[in-house]
Amino acid sequence: MVRVTRAAFHPDGCLSWLEGALAIHRLSAGSQLEGGGQILRNAAALAALTATPIRISAIRAGRTPPGLRPQHVAGLDLVARLCDGALEGATVGSTCASLSPQAGYGPGCGGSSGGGHGEVLGEAGTAASCMLMAQAALPCLLLPRAMSARGPPPGRRTLRLRGGTDARAAPPADYLRHVLAPALRAHAGVDLEVEVLRRGFFPKGGGEVACRVAPLSPGSSLPPLRLTQRGEVRGIVIRAFQAGRVPRGVADRMARAARAALGANLATLVEAEEVEALPPCQAVGDGCGVLLAAHTSSGCVLGASGLGERGVSAEAVGRRAGAELAALLASGACVDAHAADQLVIFAAMAGGESRLLMGEPTLHTLAAIAVAEQLTAARFDLQTVEGLTLMACHGAGLTWG
Repeated sequence: MVRVTRAAFHPDGCLSWLEGALAIHRLSAGSQLEGGGQILRNAAALAALTATPIRISAIRAGRTPPGLRPQHVAGLDLVARLCDGALEGATVGSTCASLSPQAGYGPGCGGSSGGGHGEVLGEAGTAASCMLMAQAALPCLLLPRAMSARGPPPGRRTLRLRGGTDARAAPPADYLRHVLAPALRAHAGVDLEVEVLRRGFFPKGGGEVACRVAPLSPGSSLPPLRLTQRGEVRGIVIRAFQAGRVPRGVADRMARAARAALGANLATLVEAEEVEALPPCQAVGDGCGVLLAAHTSSGCVLGASGLGERGVSAEAVGRRAGAELAALLASGACVDAHAADQLVIFAAMAGGESRLLMGEPTLHTLAAIAVAEQLTAARFDLQTVEGLTLMACHGAGLTWG
């Protein structure tokens, strides 16, 4: 079990830790939830947004090896720089780390080291996923808590992330670009654009992604997310790529297999198949992958993806991704599993009641909910509705300025 504790400051300035384990038993009886990076990312981001010092212990205690990995250290360091916070214990292998954000920070504080004016740089130093760093940093850039003494906030900041763009056990960069970012723009009014500048794969990494985001206006909070009506599927786009020494034609085979796995009815809704063979200047290493994104009449965007693996045919990768999207669309859910766990923090930040219709919550989603309830005033309720899960969140209405 990962333990997250709030910190409280006594009048004499001494720091004491208030005990308070995540109430895992309340959320998923008999489950240990997700004891890894999801708790770290969400706890760090919400600590920064609420200026709440935290200590996280028993980090990845059930994993092999236990403790922080390079990508976790990079993510914590990035958030600490964004909030001008004091970070302790964030080293590879450590099972305990603490973050003490500055009481009031703004988009001009910290974070710019390693980049130009208005840029924030996060570097994994490995092939670890850039997208996992983005999950922790984007909320901090979107909702700075106070006007910085260093000047007014810029209209936009660029979050430049380096590492793996297409990694196992993480959504690919294309998912952020073509699924999550459009959903946030449509349903929360978030001014976010994502550009994949260079792809990077295991083992070298070397990829680079630029996320351009504008902070909310002072005094305003995110609107509640309402994704409960799926609507009709209006179109599906299939995007496949290959890079490096991957044999010619692999990306095309992935795309064709994904389309076939959708079934006859959904296949007729495919608007485009975008297939790329990337030149060396646009990728580091060898890799391939496929992403499907479905757009509905109510503004929902649902995705499914596949990453090429040694010993697995292009057809098998494409079929899995296509079948995953087909099953998701048949379920009637308004968000896919990746979006469900990533939207939790935005629902917690928002004012009013957010409602999302999803499949069975993953351990990542339940962990995100547990952390949000502990570090904010947000409260969640999960109900089963015709085989799906309706997540309702009374948001904390976080603002800045």
